[in-house]
Amino acid sequence: MVYFQTDYLLVEYHVASHVLLSQWYGKCSSLQYRQALIKLIRLARELEAPYAITDSRLLSPLDPDDLAWTRDIFAQAFGQLPFKRSASLKPFDPTASRQFQQVFANSSSPLPFETREFEDLTSAYEWLISEE
Repeated sequence: MVYFQTDYLLVEYHVASHVLLSQWYGKCSSLQYRQALIKLIRLARELEAPYAITDSRLLSPLDPDDLAWTRDIFAQAFGQLPFKRSASLKPFDPTASRQFQQVFANSSSPLPFETREFEDLTSAYEWLISEE
C-alpha cells in the first residue's frame, strides 16, 4: 500500500511481509526533505512496522543544516522506532554516501535493532523477511 508518493520519494508498506519501504528518487527542498522524514517516522510508529528498507541510492547530498538535522533529530527518532530489522541501500553519490554514514556513525548510542547495508533491493527484502 502506497502511503506517500512524490517525484522525490515513495513510501509504501507491504502488509503481507510487514516491510516499510522508502525509496528516494532525487533532489527536493529542505522543507520537503524534513517533512518527508517526519511523515516516515509517524507512519512507522502508527503501523508498528517491524521491518524497514531505506533505499537512498538516488538521494542527493544534503546541505549542512539538513545533515545536522538528520543526525541530531531524525537519527534519534529513528532509533526509537519499533523495528526488529532495518536494511539500507547507500546513495550512489559519493558525498551523499559519506553523509549517510556520518548520520549513524556519530550517534551516541547504537540502534536497538539489527541493521545491514545492501547493494540491491531484492537482497535487502529477502534478508528482512528471512528467519531471524
